[in-house]
Amino acid sequence: MRKNDKNKLFQISLIALTAAIYVALCYILQPISFGPIQFRFSEMLSLLAIDFRWAFLGVCIGCFLANTFFGGLGIIDMIFGTSATVIGCTLAYLFRNRRFKGYPILSVFMIILANALIVGTELGIILKTQNLIPLYMLEVGIGEAVVLFIGLPVYKKLAKLIASRFHS
Repeated sequence: MRKNDKNKLFQISLIALTAAIYVALCYILQPISFGPIQFRFSEMLSLLAIDFRWAFLGVCIGCFLANTFFGGLGIIDMIFGTSATVIGCTLAYLFRNRRFKGYPILSVFMIILANALIVGTELGIILKTQNLIPLYMLEVGIGEAVVLFIGLPVYKKLAKLIASRFHS
């Protein structure tokens, strides 16, 4: 097997593994992973999308599957919840070179902002409480910020490990 084929196989494996971990974390932590006040620890995996394009696919697939099987808010959540992740990860990747002391803080804020705005609005519409949309945005944003900032040190070590795997 050629080195290029090995790298492609490795990337496909990482996409599947990332999606599976995302879904598993949402399943195990269901009570805190869904709703207006959510601490979706699986979103820590979004940080990997800052440096690795394959992680983008894994996180988005994982988000879609988690919202489909455990979210309970139907097709709107499957579409808009996943769209928040797609947009957040895309913006994070675009701002990946803007770092503060080695940390991609601006990228992290892009993920937080996309999820807060989109998921917060989605919750207000689905729950028929449009007047609470600003509150939902704040709650989702705080939950997202907590898990992402907790995940930053893990991301930094994991990103270094994965990068070294591709260069060996």
